[in-house]
Amino acid sequence: MYKTDLLEKNQRNLFKILEILYLDGNPVTKQSLTKKLKISPATLKRYLEDLNEDVQPLVDENKVEIKIEANTASFKILKNFALDDWLFDRYLKKSPKFQLVMLFYNHGSLTTYTLQEKLNLSEASLYRTIKQLNTVLSEFNLSIHNGNIIGDELQIRFFYYNLFQVINYSPKVRDFNLDQFVNEVQTELHFYFHSEAIHRVRLWLTISQHRLVVQSKLQTRIPESVRELYENNELYFHIKKVFQRVFHVRSQTKSEFESEAFCVMLISMSVFNSKTNVAQRFYDIYNSQHTRLSQVVDQTNYLIQKTLEIKDSQWPFELMKLVFDICARPFCFSGNLEYMDEIYADYYVSHFFSHQARQVVKEIMRVLTQSKYGEVSKLIEQNWIYFQRRLLFAIRDFRYQQIKDINIGVDTTFDYYISQLIIDLIRQMFKRDLRVNVNYYQPGNAYDLVLTNYHDEPYDDTDYTYWLTNLGTTRDLVAIKKIVETHFYEKTPVHQLMFKK
Repeated sequence: MYKTDLLEKNQRNLFKILEILYLDGNPVTKQSLTKKLKISPATLKRYLEDLNEDVQPLVDENKVEIKIEANTASFKILKNFALDDWLFDRYLKKSPKFQLVMLFYNHGSLTTYTLQEKLNLSEASLYRTIKQLNTVLSEFNLSIHNGNIIGDELQIRFFYYNLFQVINYSPKVRDFNLDQFVNEVQTELHFYFHSEAIHRVRLWLTISQHRLVVQSKLQTRIPESVRELYENNELYFHIKKVFQRVFHVRSQTKSEFESEAFCVMLISMSVFNSKTNVAQRFYDIYNSQHTRLSQVVDQTNYLIQKTLEIKDSQWPFELMKLVFDICARPFCFSGNLEYMDEIYADYYVSHFFSHQARQVVKEIMRVLTQSKYGEVSKLIEQNWIYFQRRLLFAIRDFRYQQIKDINIGVDTTFDYYISQLIIDLIRQMFKRDLRVNVNYYQPGNAYDLVLTNYHDEPYDDTDYTYWLTNLGTTRDLVAIKKIVETHFYEKTPVHQLMFKK
């Protein structure tokens, strides 16, 4: 699910047009827009007119520039401002599906008449909106029935937790002592939450406490496969003890559920940084108990290492913990609400991850889906896009751990401007692939490669020397890149995976 799924069709297309124009940065032909959006030229003309009108206040404030020409359209941001927040305010807030979701969050169960009145919709329009929203919510195993969202309470909270994070919405905090709770948990476990972890904890608890107030009946079911993650885990006994000491819930059943639900959140939302001792302790306990999740994680780690043809020592704890975090979320919850829709995600993946990394992930996904361990293949198939995107981060981190910084020194008789141009060109060439440091050569420092146009003999403080021709040509850049690829890329397991055939 994408947040654009909560928009009406017209709003969704306006949102997409603006995304396409913004991400491209150059004039985009109207023909390509009609093709991407699968709409007629007449419909595109109407959308562009609406979009032009919508962004006019931003144009007047000199924040953006929009140009609609005979055959092209373009959009640029002139001043730094939160475009995504503006899109939310302009489109999402006015969407009946989003308004309906927020009504259920704020009030719980509501009659059909009240919903019609608050949304200013006819009975037919309301039912049509509910039908569309049920299609979206089905991914989370949720549905709207009799004026309320129906499903396991854990899933409902997970949905709102995702939604509020994606739209950058801060729900009203009810009167509960979050600071005391965080301090006591930190004392109990002998560690400190980082700021992002505190944000996640605060958001989850805010939603949980609110649901206790607005919802009289809660479906407090937690799957056995999830419950086993903390039932015999001594660390979570400490957390549950603090939770029940700080938050007083009258019903014993609800009190148990609240502490258990919070434990599930801690397991699945990447709260504990891999550098902390408590993360290592949690991981060791999971492995020792052979839970279904630990078996999934072990098998996933094994298949990744097998695909990369690497040893255990080359896949450190930080990466095992990252794989655990990736697997834990879809294991504990159903559904996913992405930050990025397909347009933005395709741009992000293609511009911020190398082609090589994308090919490696493609191969890993193929291996995982063919796993003889059914839990792994099933989890991957049900969450294909999620795993595909998250594994890019794992491979990226792996490559940076395997590849040391490469230092290139430039020692020439060129003037400052030409030397700087060469340095900048080489930096640009490697910016997406390796951590390559390119600077002026200084005797006494160690270099992996030195570039020169006058030094006749190889340098003593480097393994490789390259002699530039005259002022240097694009052929030199190609040759330099080949040296780095040959002597550094080929030593990495990722390179062996992609080029062994």
